[in-house]
Amino acid sequence: MEMALREAEGVEIYQEEFENTTVSFESNRLKSVESSFGQGIGLRVIKNGKIGFSSATNNEDLDLLVKSALEAASFGQHAYFKFPGKSHIPEVKCFDPSILSIPVEEMVEEGEEAIKLILKEFPDFRCEAELNKTITKTSIINSSGLRFSYNKSLYSFSVYTFLAQEGNFLGVEEEESSCQHRKWSNLLAKRVIDKIKFAQKKADIQTGTYPVIFTPKAMPLLLSSLKMGINGKLVQKKISPLSSKLGQKITSQLISIFDDATFPYASASSPIDGEGIPSRKNPIVEKGILNSFIYDLQTAGLMKTETTANAARDYDTPPSPSTTNLIIEPGDVSLEEMIKDTEEGLIVDQVIGAGQSNMLMGEFSVNLDLGFKIKKGKVVGRVKDIMATGNVYDLLNSTIAVGREAKFVESIYTPPIYFAKINISG
Repeated sequence: MEMALREAEGVEIYQEEFENTTVSFESNRLKSVESSFGQGIGLRVIKNGKIGFSSATNNEDLDLLVKSALEAASFGQHAYFKFPGKSHIPEVKCFDPSILSIPVEEMVEEGEEAIKLILKEFPDFRCEAELNKTITKTSIINSSGLRFSYNKSLYSFSVYTFLAQEGNFLGVEEEESSCQHRKWSNLLAKRVIDKIKFAQKKADIQTGTYPVIFTPKAMPLLLSSLKMGINGKLVQKKISPLSSKLGQKITSQLISIFDDATFPYASASSPIDGEGIPSRKNPIVEKGILNSFIYDLQTAGLMKTETTANAARDYDTPPSPSTTNLIIEPGDVSLEEMIKDTEEGLIVDQVIGAGQSNMLMGEFSVNLDLGFKIKKGKVVGRVKDIMATGNVYDLLNSTIAVGREAKFVESIYTPPIYFAKINISG
């Protein structure tokens, strides 16, 4: 800080220290146990009104770190912000100390238990699994007087089960993650088993337009377009399709979406963002109306507005706007009620890619990796070799019902959602 301030008007130091343990299974057996440790430091300066940045993985050559950041400022972007000072920082539940002390043997047992439960029902299948525990300490100080550090934990468990036969491949993936330690073996195994049972029967569906239910696992496909559309950097560059839509209706009034880094123990929760701005809950879409974009300090300055505490970064990258925990407000309809209401339609659970579609504009074209046909209010079997196409915003505007049973899929909290129509081709 002292060295950099000899030439710079403002200085920010961002440091991360982490330790991670990963337990992997392949072909129903333990494959590996790996542990890693690391640290890094990022230095951002404002010199002659311009931004410079550099990073390092150790503290041995701080002279070079400072020199690199100051030199980078000579061709850096003009700074439209000042580093934040001290402010009230909320208490956010994002650290569970018990994760640090989880024995590797316990992680191995959890993985083995899930695989055992699945193979008991379907012995011909193959299972892959991965369990991760990570502890991170993040520290940020700047020349405006900010001094803050916090610890964060993350525990995740994913299972992928598949059967490869000639002309018939079935794969089912389930996962959970949280800043809090929970045992998910039974839950994940049950989900996998239930999906495989539904997929045992095959069902045909003709090319056409059908009502569709997106499960929580499939909803991130639709939200990826929205996440790009509300990004302040794309708004500032005028390439977001939502740039002129603030205050206007962009989805059904049944849809409300929040960005909330204060959500207890969610994977993207933290007390501050990557620039030290206190975390908060930001309404993005309220009953279909676009309420806010997301900004870091620089994009907010360029747009002559205020940051929304959405600066995301690692130690080796400068901040950039990104969503934290994206929360879709649950509705009051159960998945079973949605299915009963469907005369003929689809459940979309897993998709493969986004094809050659323009996701920024909301266009998608995906193959259904795991989808089920509904006939007369009942799930009648798995559909194969079909493609779903459409526009995200058209789909969100055709919402029939929002489910009440929500869950996290990585950093997206969403219930199943029932839409009026989607285009299906074989």
